[in-house]
Amino acid sequence: MELVNYLEEFLSLPPCFSISHIQRDEKSLEAHIYLTYADTNLPADLVVHSYYERTWEHLSFFQYRCFFHCDLPIYRHKTTHQLSKPEITFARENSRFTLLYEANVMYLLQLSCSFTQVARQLKINIQRVAHLYHYYTKDLEIDHFDTCPVRIAYDETSTRKGHHYITTFYYLDTKRIIGIYESKSAQCVKQFYQDHPYPEAIKHISMDMSPAFISGATTFFPQANITFDKWHVIKLLVKHLEKLEKKAHCFIENIQLMMETMTHFYTLKSKEEASALLAFMADFAAEKMGKNAFTNTINNHFEGICNYFNSKISNGVLEGINSKIQVIKRIARGFRYVKNFIKMIRFAFN
Repeated sequence: MELVNYLEEFLSLPPCFSISHIQRDEKSLEAHIYLTYADTNLPADLVVHSYYERTWEHLSFFQYRCFFHCDLPIYRHKTTHQLSKPEITFARENSRFTLLYEANVMYLLQLSCSFTQVARQLKINIQRVAHLYHYYTKDLEIDHFDTCPVRIAYDETSTRKGHHYITTFYYLDTKRIIGIYESKSAQCVKQFYQDHPYPEAIKHISMDMSPAFISGATTFFPQANITFDKWHVIKLLVKHLEKLEKKAHCFIENIQLMMETMTHFYTLKSKEEASALLAFMADFAAEKMGKNAFTNTINNHFEGICNYFNSKISNGVLEGINSKIQVIKRIARGFRYVKNFIKMIRFAFN
């Protein structure tokens, strides 16, 4: 009986519940705790009509899976003959798990982002895990704006093989995902603009040099300063220089010097100094090699490249988020519906 008393204290059962006895199944490693229900504050106009059996799975008890069993009363009103049930505070209505167990399921889901892994770990049906997930994540089916972002970044990542993408919008100041949309077109920027409660508040946008993203930003956020992500800038410009190196063998030394300069470009201190160096490299390449992609890229995106030295924003955090998004996709072996993939991303990060 001492064990029963200790368990009642640890389980923090409501006053109307008490432990009757405990059965242990060594073969299946299960502990079955049988409860009795006695309501001492039952109103005088209610009588017990019948009983029905309920079972809830609770958090594991040492190495044993733990189950609660109880015969709960159904009350009948003496005058109206209306039937009612007692309120259970440690479990949801019609749920086969206690609230603590469900909280544990959601915690494991946030760690693994996989229904299959959680179901296998807890030895329960995968449909039960999915049901709990969808019940507690109803508010994640759409994006919610509780602030007015000022500095944002957006980038795309793939949802499956082929040209299937989603675009993720990120609030750089609060480090939160604030929007996820299908595809990687200017339409995504338009949808974000329509969903945003106060789009005029956005002053800085970080992105790659995708023409669709640039078109969307200039059309719907004309007041914002566009900053091209420095990693994408260096990658693209160095790629152009490598192609020029293969064509213009007589200028290999000059091209290699420009590559070294480009890799140290973002260590400069001011926008004026960066603008002068960038203009010099574009003019030098055009003078030595004529019309070329390196010069064209700098001229077409000059202001957005140099804006970094004022805004100091980049897509670095968003690239890390995209890496984790791809991990979520691989663990789940892909998602049949993109909306479920988007919802899992919101759940994993928010």
